[in-house]
Amino acid sequence: MSNLKKIIIFGSFILGSVQVFSQGVEEIFCKLIEEGTNYPVPYATIQFKNDGNGIVANVDGDFRIPYRYKTSRDTLIISCLGYKTEKIAVASLQDKKVNSIHLSPKIEALNQVLIKGKKTSINDLDAYTIVKKAVASISLNYPKTPYSSIGYYRDYQVVRGNYYNLNEAIIESFDAGFDTDIMTDAYNESAILSYKENNEFSRDSTLLIAYDGDSKYIKNTTLSGQGGNELGILNVHNPIRNFEHMSFSFIYVFKRKFLENHEFDLSRKVYLNDDVIYEISFKAKPGLVGSSHKAHGKIFIAKDDFAIHKLEYVVLETNNINPLFEVLIEYKPKGDFMYLNYITFNNRFVVSNKFVFDVESVDFNVYEQAFYLKFNNKLDTTTVDRKDFRFKYQKRKLMVKKAEIIDQQTVKVTIADWSLPETIDENTNMSAFDYRVKNIYDVTNRKILSAPKIEAYQFREFFAQDVFENRVKPNDLKFILKYKPLSEAAINPLESNSDYWMNTPLKKANN
Repeated sequence: MSNLKKIIIFGSFILGSVQVFSQGVEEIFCKLIEEGTNYPVPYATIQFKNDGNGIVANVDGDFRIPYRYKTSRDTLIISCLGYKTEKIAVASLQDKKVNSIHLSPKIEALNQVLIKGKKTSINDLDAYTIVKKAVASISLNYPKTPYSSIGYYRDYQVVRGNYYNLNEAIIESFDAGFDTDIMTDAYNESAILSYKENNEFSRDSTLLIAYDGDSKYIKNTTLSGQGGNELGILNVHNPIRNFEHMSFSFIYVFKRKFLENHEFDLSRKVYLNDDVIYEISFKAKPGLVGSSHKAHGKIFIAKDDFAIHKLEYVVLETNNINPLFEVLIEYKPKGDFMYLNYITFNNRFVVSNKFVFDVESVDFNVYEQAFYLKFNNKLDTTTVDRKDFRFKYQKRKLMVKKAEIIDQQTVKVTIADWSLPETIDENTNMSAFDYRVKNIYDVTNRKILSAPKIEAYQFREFFAQDVFENRVKPNDLKFILKYKPLSEAAINPLESNSDYWMNTPLKKANN
């Protein structure tokens, strides 16, 4: 009997569209590097000493800051789980180059003791007990009173290394506290302060169609109708915030099922400033995921108060090394409580529709002895070869000399002069020519004249940059985002040089 299971990912499927944000001020570019390995340090927190504002580095360790922080002689305080906190004078950073900043790891191995071959023990506490105390302490370590977070949000798709449909927004999220339901409580809403479409990246409407289980679906996965938009989907996939509510497989309700469904291993101590954080690895029990899937991750728990600082969760199919979906969440302390620092959620999906990659138009230049073929989508130029073009004139074969890329959608195919009949001139009707093109693909891996299924990845990310404690949602709040596409709420744009746009944008890949 097959152990194939349906995986639950909450969300609904209304997607918006967006615009590019030009940077109106000079900026200083930086990259965080791990000392000794030269690996990038992702998602570190960068705080400005003078005004207390902060940003989060991206997955490649990149971040940028407005030049005014240099002229005001501010200082960067860079902190990240597992690394020594560094203080960098902004005045020491160079202009017009990427400044590499090295962070030293601050990790301590544990003297592990096995208890009956099952549990790893340290200071009389095993991994299971530490996690149990952390789950029980959520109501103590996270706010029950209203607050809001302002930050940078984006969603996008990736197909074969190319980015599509990049949406960006500045959002203020109002939260009535951890005792409330993030999705249903009337006080838990988000205001769109700015929302634009980044046209530096390609747009492909095929990737934005609704999940219907046929034209677009996630393999062996059930999706619910909660969320209302991609930001809502992101919020639902935070099992710490939703610790008393349904989350996703195989965490389900975090408070009740996380411990029951997973095996834990206390691996090492890491540090945040001078605070000890336990890094605990875990994996879903085999009886839960069956033979078709596997799930694993890490949870980072403070030694002193059992606050959960970070959670990583990955679900994979056993026959595929690429994640089916992945969640990464980090909280940071402010005052007496922990507040969201960033959250990312991505999932793999398959999409196909009636769009067929094809030649849009063909013209012949008699003086160049060449055909110009324009395609209806951008080309994967690595697949263009002269051998894949066939031309005939009144049933007479014409010999292709070479094929050249003119732009992302146009190919020039030159015909050998000896094979062109003398009767062809500038008055020759194009209907006299026949052509055939094969084995050429577009940038989303569609083969010409076919409509294949495309495997893609959906990303959603939110980076909190300001937290306002005890802030209640105004009764007259406008521009609310709840159960509607972000684009419908984007009616109050900020200036493009706002500090909230300081997150380094995605790198354009293969476009």
